[in-house]
Amino acid sequence: MRVGIMISPIRSVPPTGGVISAPGNFVVELADGLTRKGHAVYLFAARGSTSKATVCDFEILPTSKQERMLPKDQYIAQVRRDEALLFEHMVAYGSKVDIQLFHLHQVLGMKSLISLAPASSRFVITLHDPIEGENKDALLELSSLPNVRFVSLTHAQQQGIDATVASRFAGTVPHGTDTLLFAFAPESKGYVAVIGRILPKKGQDDAIQVAREANTPLYIIGKQYDDTPEHTSFWEQRIAPHIDSSAVTYVPVIPRTSLPGYYQGAKALLMPIKWEEPFGLVMIEAMSCGTPVIAYNRGSVPEIVQDGVTGYIIDPDPPAGGHVRPGSGTWTIKKQGIEGLAEGIRRIGEIDRAACRKHVEDHFSLEKMVEGYEQVYANILASKGDALRS
Repeated sequence: MRVGIMISPIRSVPPTGGVISAPGNFVVELADGLTRKGHAVYLFAARGSTSKATVCDFEILPTSKQERMLPKDQYIAQVRRDEALLFEHMVAYGSKVDIQLFHLHQVLGMKSLISLAPASSRFVITLHDPIEGENKDALLELSSLPNVRFVSLTHAQQQGIDATVASRFAGTVPHGTDTLLFAFAPESKGYVAVIGRILPKKGQDDAIQVAREANTPLYIIGKQYDDTPEHTSFWEQRIAPHIDSSAVTYVPVIPRTSLPGYYQGAKALLMPIKWEEPFGLVMIEAMSCGTPVIAYNRGSVPEIVQDGVTGYIIDPDPPAGGHVRPGSGTWTIKKQGIEGLAEGIRRIGEIDRAACRKHVEDHFSLEKMVEGYEQVYANILASKGDALRS
């Protein structure tokens, strides 16, 4: 197959210097994997990007270089202009080299661009974010185009969309992780860790509370944000006062290649998330290292963690109104919220670290991910415009 993969030229890929971008890592790993399997792959990205695939940047510099020089609204407008320029170059180049399918990684701003592309062009878009707000609006608009299909990361990500839009999904393909980089470690160093952006929805405040209750050292690893008053307050009031480099140790954002050691040393990864996480790469990275996951029953968690085998799924405290989540009450640990997380830490010795590693090898390796996209591409190219089964 001849495939073009485009990612916004905000930054070069893969990310460097501690920049957090799951899509940025994903597109390079997918492009590299497809190339190794003999497909002709073209990666359309900002200058400075590297891949085993053919990289086409058309001399477009990373837009982020202008971020501090422009007001926010002007910067966003510049991002959209650069995306449009890269897209136009990509489509024109695709006609020359006979690209069969273009794989995109955002829905925002894409309908107007795709509408101007030749009608024979085919597009598939992987959704990396929850389907809500402006992303949901953009998805609805794009679903009317006959030459566009979508891919979700988990089935949970598709919840709340109607049947007409759901019919436009070509499949669900989970992320994979580099099992060589995230190598297996048979024993931990006894601490628990929470890894990711330090934001209220990620639940680091719950991690601090449960680590204290379980009398277990905690590592908090990630970038703290001060872009909104809420994010600043969360860090200054809920996180920073507890950091003492003993009971709670903070490690600022670090390159992805430095993460394996922290996963390997943890006896559990905590995921006390307070939002509907569409995937959660940290879970499969941790399990690849042999580290079990203790997570709230939200979003993608039940599709990634095998309860009682690769960790524990904990029902969060029920919200006002008593909404019951799928699977509630069926997990190994019956306690909810902080108490449930704490029991998970106390019972973590019941989880076989080798089983965590095998779970990733069987379901979340890079090879499995590449195979999943090969099947999606083949289905789309064979569809001849007919509706695909999701």
